[in-house]
Amino acid sequence: MLLKELRFRVMPPECNPSSQKLNAIAELQESIEEVFPYLNGLIKGCLYNPDSKILSFKKDGRLITLQPHQIAVTKLNDKQEAEKVFHWLKELINVTYEGRETLKVDYQGREPIKVLDIFKLLPGTNCRKCGEPTCMAFAAKLQQDELPIVKCPPLFNDPFREKRERLLSLLKEAGYEMP
Repeated sequence: MLLKELRFRVMPPECNPSSQKLNAIAELQESIEEVFPYLNGLIKGCLYNPDSKILSFKKDGRLITLQPHQIAVTKLNDKQEAEKVFHWLKELINVTYEGRETLKVDYQGREPIKVLDIFKLLPGTNCRKCGEPTCMAFAAKLQQDELPIVKCPPLFNDPFREKRERLLSLLKEAGYEMP
């Protein structure tokens, strides 16, 4: 077992006034760095930087960031949800560590999706049906996982089928929630 104990603290909403969701951080006694390359090979859409020893991924709309002695989770509703997420993370880390002999190791770092890459695959109509003033603004919110892709109705029309398929594939590969 790599991770024996996991205690976390929930950050109150006033620490992040632009969000109504909570964030939580766990400080770890033991380093979990050894499991990062295995998680990187196991979890689709990880962003892994071996040099800075940071592994991030999205799960259920949350950003989860692992560092050797810390785990941070965003977009939590309450402390009970935080408990469930951190319990799941502890299990994931320990099961991955225990099964490492049979798992693929992946040291390859990945970069996050760029807003411009998303924007190029949107219809470019600036129709405002998504609630944003421009397709670029929508791309920025989509990249931050603040809006779902389905909020862009024109993208789901036949003329944009190829762009839609490419964008959905790009987002899925990066670990975003798909409709």
